[in-house]
Amino acid sequence: MRNWILILMMGALFAFPSFAFAQEGLTIESIEIKLWPEYDKADMLVIDYILLSTDTQLPAILDLRIPADVGSPFVVAVGSSLDLVTDQGVNYTTRVEGDWLVVSIEVTGPAIQFEYYDPGLKKDGSKRTYSYEWTSDYAVQNLYFTVQKPFDATFFSVTPELQDDGIHQDQMQYFASKPISVAPREVVSLDLKYEKQSDTLSASRLQVQPVGVDENTPGRVSFSNALPYVVGGLGLVMIIGGLVYYWQSGRSRTRHVRRRKRPSREEGEDETSVEYCPQCGTRAKPGDRFCRVCGARMRRSEE
Repeated sequence: MRNWILILMMGALFAFPSFAFAQEGLTIESIEIKLWPEYDKADMLVIDYILLSTDTQLPAILDLRIPADVGSPFVVAVGSSLDLVTDQGVNYTTRVEGDWLVVSIEVTGPAIQFEYYDPGLKKDGSKRTYSYEWTSDYAVQNLYFTVQKPFDATFFSVTPELQDDGIHQDQMQYFASKPISVAPREVVSLDLKYEKQSDTLSASRLQVQPVGVDENTPGRVSFSNALPYVVGGLGLVMIIGGLVYYWQSGRSRTRHVRRRKRPSREEGEDETSVEYCPQCGTRAKPGDRFCRVCGARMRRSEE
């Protein structure tokens, strides 16, 4: 029976050599651990941005330890870079080891984003306390913390002491540590405490900042600057409209030739003896073969 178990173990080792080798020799190049207390839940939001060393043979199995009370991770995403991670098609398993939940992730890229909500944030009236602990089987070349101060927290302190990282674009105050190297199975801990008079979450108090727009804003057209062009354009349109109207009215006059009224017949003249121009109606004199006004040929009754 023991021989069969040994044969199965050796078969598994040879079937997945890359996984076994990668996990044993895996090194984390950098890991940024973000701690956001009472951000969008009444817990501690933990966000890990992990980059594996460039010589890591992929695919590999990465084991991460989180408190067993967490239950399951919130986000497990893998990609070629931290900007391109995705949680689609990522395989992972979990197992409980004492107080820890071990999450085994099949990584196909060197960048991993790992998030979970830790219920270990303790509340005693307005006082808040939290203890974080990092431990793993891998060496870490650069490990550092970034802690977000809750929106209306007071008496905020972190041990070991972190540097004030200022107010970021989300209008939240941050504190950061310097990067440190961590040996395999070395424990790194961080404690924070603060006071908070309300249970209001930070995410609910974030305000959308209005964008300042003035005449110098790129892409914006100032009316005062555009006014001369508008007036000039209207004047040009009026000039062109006047010319078109003048041209059309002139053509209309040339189409309609006014015919002159035939003069009244003089007394004593026979209607049959009076000639008029067939073109313009001008009365012709006896013997005229062409009109004296328009030059049209006269039509005589005898022709």
